[in-house]
Amino acid sequence: MLSSPLALVGIFISGLALNLTPCVYPMLSVTIALFSHETGRGEKHLGAAFGKALLYVAGMASTYSALGVSAALTGGFFGAAVQNQWVLLALALLMFALALSMFGLYEIQAPSFLLNWIGSKRRVGFIGIFLSGLFVGVFAAPCIGPPIVALLTFVGQTANPTTGFLVFFVLALGLGFPYLILGTFSGLLTKLPKSGEWLLWVKKVFGVVLLGLSLFYLALSLYHDFLRFVLPVAFAAGGAYLGFFDKTGNKSISFQNAKRLAGGFAIAASIFLLLAKPTAKVVWEEYAPQKITSAKEAGKPVVIDFFADWCLPCHELDSYTYSNSEVIQALEPFVRLKVDVTNPNTPEAMEPIERFEVLGVPTILFLNPKGKEVPNSRITGYVPPAEFLESLKPVQATFQGEKE
Repeated sequence: MLSSPLALVGIFISGLALNLTPCVYPMLSVTIALFSHETGRGEKHLGAAFGKALLYVAGMASTYSALGVSAALTGGFFGAAVQNQWVLLALALLMFALALSMFGLYEIQAPSFLLNWIGSKRRVGFIGIFLSGLFVGVFAAPCIGPPIVALLTFVGQTANPTTGFLVFFVLALGLGFPYLILGTFSGLLTKLPKSGEWLLWVKKVFGVVLLGLSLFYLALSLYHDFLRFVLPVAFAAGGAYLGFFDKTGNKSISFQNAKRLAGGFAIAASIFLLLAKPTAKVVWEEYAPQKITSAKEAGKPVVIDFFADWCLPCHELDSYTYSNSEVIQALEPFVRLKVDVTNPNTPEAMEPIERFEVLGVPTILFLNPKGKEVPNSRITGYVPPAEFLESLKPVQATFQGEKE
């Protein structure tokens, strides 16, 4: 889900949008002055300005990519932790607290000694510009800190360093893209809108997103059946508040109309999500040991999917892989069983976990018509449809060969 092309586009746009918060937007002209003062005096100086802007963005990308990889490397521990209902409740409270900071109830601020130390090290030279990009997140922490903490939480659940790197690298590119353009062509700065209350409104948009994440973790913890309503509720409530009830920036009629348009669009999206027909997916049966016995007697292969409600890659498989028409067709000959290990300590979950020595979720394994697991066929973690189908070929060859 996080590494899908559509999600990465959304993350890039989110990075762009973070520039429109009150802690970052006013810094644009000040920061660009570090490396754009030579533009407008020939191609050589234009190239130098672009090079400095690129260095600044490289510094940003280095910081955020390292954060993403670090979060993903904790995934094993994090995945085990979120099996606990109380941990999920704590995450819901964390997201709620982060949302409050975006609504201005308090600010996340780096320690003053760190701000002073970084400020004293800032230089206009190439190394100084790279370091400025490296530490820009410290100065902008009150606005970009909460969304980044939330994204780190999601990346941690993937336990995939490549995904962690990719997600935060793309976020940094989105955050840094305006610096590349404005740093190279500094004359465009004069065309930017002036700072105003609209910046506070953008900050509140991120606050609403964090409230949606809080609701998501709350549903995971207390009421799984509500999960499918989280997105529509977030769109409807967020659209109503941001578009019609919030008074920020209402002195400007044009901005007020833009708010109402955005709010109306969000409410319409909510209605669409509620009324949209569910897409076709692989149809599963609940796991039971006797179903494997029945499949063996009928000479049918078996696919077993171990999942949990708190597992993000499991939801990715359901949303993207198991809804693919080719995957649905390829799994048709199989007896398809799902094992719910949301609570792994129940007897129903422990029996298949111990029987098949499953170490984590998602895990997908394949049994041949004789009831034996096909060697080297086990899939762990999220795989996109094309990769899933490729992994399925040797499995299909095994039981088709046995038929012949």
